[in-house]
Amino acid sequence: MKTKHPKIAKIFTDCANKAKSETNICMHPNCNEKAINSHIMQKNGILSSIAEDKHLWESSIDHFKQEYTRFHRKGINKIYTFTGFCNNHDTSIFSKIETEGAIDFQDYESCLLFALRTTYNELWLKEVVIKMLGCVIDHSGVDTDNEMLKETIRQNKLGIKDLEFYTKSMWSDLENKTESFVFENREMDFKEICLNAIFTYDTSSEIMDYQYKNRKDMERTSEIFISYFPYKHKSILLMGYHKDDTAKLKSYVNLFFKENIKRTHKRLSSLIIFNCETWVCSNSFYKEKFEGLDSEFFKAMKFSAKNGNERKTFNFDLFKTDFKMAFKNFINKSVGQQRRL
Repeated sequence: MKTKHPKIAKIFTDCANKAKSETNICMHPNCNEKAINSHIMQKNGILSSIAEDKHLWESSIDHFKQEYTRFHRKGINKIYTFTGFCNNHDTSIFSKIETEGAIDFQDYESCLLFALRTTYNELWLKEVVIKMLGCVIDHSGVDTDNEMLKETIRQNKLGIKDLEFYTKSMWSDLENKTESFVFENREMDFKEICLNAIFTYDTSSEIMDYQYKNRKDMERTSEIFISYFPYKHKSILLMGYHKDDTAKLKSYVNLFFKENIKRTHKRLSSLIIFNCETWVCSNSFYKEKFEGLDSEFFKAMKFSAKNGNERKTFNFDLFKTDFKMAFKNFINKSVGQQRRL
C-alpha cells in the first residue's frame, strides 16, 4: 500500500540520496581524498559465495510505501557497499583479509580489520542520517515533527562520539601492534547470509534510566562488533569488544560461543531481526525465509522500537525450516500485546 504522504516521502527520498552522495570523503584520520564505493564485506570469496546470478537480497527503506520496509534484490557490485575510504586506504588497510590468502581468525589484526570496516560503515550511516534529516528540516512548509528529527540528529551525533572512542583504539592497535580488544570466533554450519553490525549492549531502558537518574547522557555506550559470514563452506561468527568493557560484556558475549548451536541460532535470529540492519542473503535464503514477510518485518521494526530490552532472545529460529510460520505467529501475538498495553 502506498503512503498517504507522497510529498513528504519524496523529500525524505531526495534528501537521503543527496546525503549519501555528499558523504564521500575518505574516513581515514589523515586523509581528505575522495572515497570510493567499497564493500562492507569482501566481494570475492565471501559475498560471491552466496550471490546467485551475481545478485543478493537486503532489507531497505521505501518511503513511498505505508509500511516502508521492504526486501530488495540488487547486483553484487552495488549491494552492501559504502563510500568510506579512498582507493589507496581501502586497498592497503584491508589487504590482510582481502587479498593475502586464507584468513586466520586466531590472528588479532585480522579480526580487528573486520571490526574496523564494520565500524566505519556504521559511522558513515550515522553521518548520512544527520545530513538527511537536516535536509528534511530545511524544507519549509512540510508537516514533519522537527523536534523528533532534531532529537534523532542529536542521538546520532552521540553515537558518532561513542564510536570515536573505539576507532582511536583500533588505529592505535594497527599502528603500534597493541591489542585493545577481545575477539571470539566460532565455526558453524554454512548459511547463506552475511551480517556486519555493531550491537549496543546497554538496552534502551538502561540508557533511559541512566539519563533520568543522572540528568545526563552516558559517558559512552558499550559496543559489541559482530560479523557473521560464509567462508570456505562454513559460516564464521566473529564478535569483539573493548578490553575496558570486559567485566561488563564477557559473560554475555561468551553465551554465543559456549552454548549449543540451537541456542546460538536463536540469539543470532533475534539480533538479525530486531537489532542489526546491515546484512544480505542469497536468493535461496530469501525465498525460504523472507519472501512474503515484508509486512511482518515492518511490524517487527515497530515492535523493536518499543521493546526496551534489546538483549532479549525471542522464541523463534531463523535457521529452522518452520521459521516463517513461527515468526508470523510471534508477530501476531507480540504486536497484539503491544496494542493492548
